[in-house]
Amino acid sequence: MTDHGLKFEIESKTVAEFRSLNKSGELILQPEYQRQAVWPERAKVSLMETILLGYPIPEIYLAYETSPEGEQKASVVDGQQRLTSLLGFLNNKFPLDGLEDEKLREKFEGLYFTDLPDDVRQEFFQYRFPIRRLSNLADEFVRAVFARVNRVNMVLTEQELRNALLPGPFNDFLKDCVAHPISSVSGVFSGERRKRGGDLEFYAEVFGTCIFGLSNKKTELDERYDKISADFEDYQDRSIEFLALLTFLKATIKWAGRTRWSNIVDMFTLLHVSWGLRDKLGNVDPVQVEQIRDILDLFQRAVSAKKRNGENGESANLNASLSAILEMAPGEVDKAIEGYMSGIRNSSDLGSRRIRSQQLGSLLSRKLES
Repeated sequence: MTDHGLKFEIESKTVAEFRSLNKSGELILQPEYQRQAVWPERAKVSLMETILLGYPIPEIYLAYETSPEGEQKASVVDGQQRLTSLLGFLNNKFPLDGLEDEKLREKFEGLYFTDLPDDVRQEFFQYRFPIRRLSNLADEFVRAVFARVNRVNMVLTEQELRNALLPGPFNDFLKDCVAHPISSVSGVFSGERRKRGGDLEFYAEVFGTCIFGLSNKKTELDERYDKISADFEDYQDRSIEFLALLTFLKATIKWAGRTRWSNIVDMFTLLHVSWGLRDKLGNVDPVQVEQIRDILDLFQRAVSAKKRNGENGESANLNASLSAILEMAPGEVDKAIEGYMSGIRNSSDLGSRRIRSQQLGSLLSRKLES
């Protein structure tokens, strides 16, 4: 066994002690590497029921750090969902809805913590959580413990593991992408995707594609992520260009409600194609910007109309408008839209990604080169 001078002590803490730690600011529920609280309410209630029944729960990992001045902090390495739920219940954030135990259901169904009888609350505060105490570990070892515990338990997504094991400038850049206004105005990320790091993974994959080219997501994402993370200084200039491209697209596209660019598949293609044309896009005049705005809007509407079988001639009208701007025959435009649609199936497949990028890229290139 490798000796890092690590200390793993087994102890326990009561519910009351956790509440006191949290109130004093000594408990860090969500260290930087931790995911957001994602437990549904039924899982939270189930945990409270377990405590009320006095049943055991899995141990919680706490990393203690003591300063030279004697100040102590405890970071939650594993057990954040449990402790967040516990403290939420103590603060009356949710009631005991959906209890499974018949006796508890008869007594406490629908009650908040403050509604419970005094003796029940007193006993609840005395419930003990098993604790695995990690004392004065370097940050890299705390992250390694976090990742390994969660990998064994299979509760983290791949991106959540990357966040834990690969902090640094690349991770910071991905957070800048997620925080960019285009991420919210496009509506491309659901709440669940954001909670589990799917937005970070999306930008990591797109940026890697812009740098290294199209690939099959499953086969090369980790390798590219590791390379960029390890050598991010080599990609610093391109990360700045990428953020500038996001700014251009946010200002150019018509974000009227949900569009095709609100879909992960289409946004991926839009970013990849735009990156390849970024030098030309950076030199367009206001008239060309308006034309690009119209092209992208008509294109996404035409694809959606085609998928709906173009009710009432909608598809033909959109194709005609797009053909006029691009100075192309309607048949050519229709062929490009058909081709793009064929690439939506098996969306993360390498061949499908190539088809989508080729079709959208050919239309934008035509206008930029005219």
